[in-house]
Amino acid sequence: MSLPLAGVKILDFTHLLPGELCSTMLSDLGCEIVRLESIGSRLASQLPPIVEGESLYYWSIHRNKKRIAVDLKNPQGLELARRLIQSSDALLENFRPGVMKRLGLSYTDAQRLNPRIIYCSISGYGQENSYSGRPGHDLNFLAESGILDAGTSNGDRPTIPGALVSDYTSALYAALAVVSHLLAVGKNGQGKHIDISMFESALSTQQIMATSLMYLGLTRDKIAFRYPAELPHYSVYQCKDGKYLAIAPLEGQFWKTFCHTTGNDELAEMQVQPQDPELVARLQLLFRGKTLDEWMKQFAGTNCCVSPVNSVSEALQSAPAKERNIVSYLEHPKLGAIPQIANPMLSLEERQVAHQSVATSDSQAVALLNQAGYDQTAIDQLCRDGVIQFRHVQL
Repeated sequence: MSLPLAGVKILDFTHLLPGELCSTMLSDLGCEIVRLESIGSRLASQLPPIVEGESLYYWSIHRNKKRIAVDLKNPQGLELARRLIQSSDALLENFRPGVMKRLGLSYTDAQRLNPRIIYCSISGYGQENSYSGRPGHDLNFLAESGILDAGTSNGDRPTIPGALVSDYTSALYAALAVVSHLLAVGKNGQGKHIDISMFESALSTQQIMATSLMYLGLTRDKIAFRYPAELPHYSVYQCKDGKYLAIAPLEGQFWKTFCHTTGNDELAEMQVQPQDPELVARLQLLFRGKTLDEWMKQFAGTNCCVSPVNSVSEALQSAPAKERNIVSYLEHPKLGAIPQIANPMLSLEERQVAHQSVATSDSQAVALLNQAGYDQTAIDQLCRDGVIQFRHVQL
């Protein structure tokens, strides 16, 4: 069995999480990722936890990529990048807008070299607007898109989510866009510049609330219903042992089953209101009466949308995680087997096929450069001049 995007070559200039995640997703789907990193270490390779000099952060997002460090400020380094563009199907970059243009590697420049190139740019606010030059990280975009505010009430301090929402959503949108336009270029032969905004990606998660607010002409504090919060039967409650239970029996049949299971049949026919302090107080008192384990045993097999609030470790040990082989292993020559969460887009069979490797060997890097027109003498000279460095793992 081959992976769906086997044979597609992606030239990867990314250096921050959204772009790095995007190239990993495409790699998982079978793309050949040729990663041009800067000379010297970048942020991802320095982030903890560090084990034997290697960043687990870095190796959680850089599997199956061919890596060469290139000095793009050197004319010879730029020439190498241009040669690789000519033989690539797509290019990924997540510099601030204008950086690639100053290097002479803009979409216009790339299209002259390869009219079919799919060129994907991921940036904070998109390529051409008054915010384009502003730097930012995930927290900035969560704040500006309304996500932090959406989780608060009564002026409470916003809580930072445990997931990097704008990083992951922009990576997903970018990967989907690249795949879509690879399909299109096969039909029309035309390349495309894809412009992904992290701010817009974060804002897109507020679609339901945004539609309601815009249509009704209200602000959030004036709207009677705030999805997905402020529903007594779509909430989180503390149990006797201090652990938490999440309940979501929104549909009538689930609510009836929930009420019957908890011994509250008299509530089964009520129309639950978005803000009902009496029902919330009743449910709070109910759940404090038993431990989380006791509640989970009581709800077992009832199918009424009740879940424990798991830690990540507990989630990895859950039945669906184990039965669907959600954990794969990247074989690292120094650290051994590094556990990874499998790409959800891959079928169980494809997860078995996808080989997890960590780094480009010298022979792979040389072969890649040979394909770009460099013989061994030229490669040796590039290394001596500091134009390139091979990025295999030193044992």
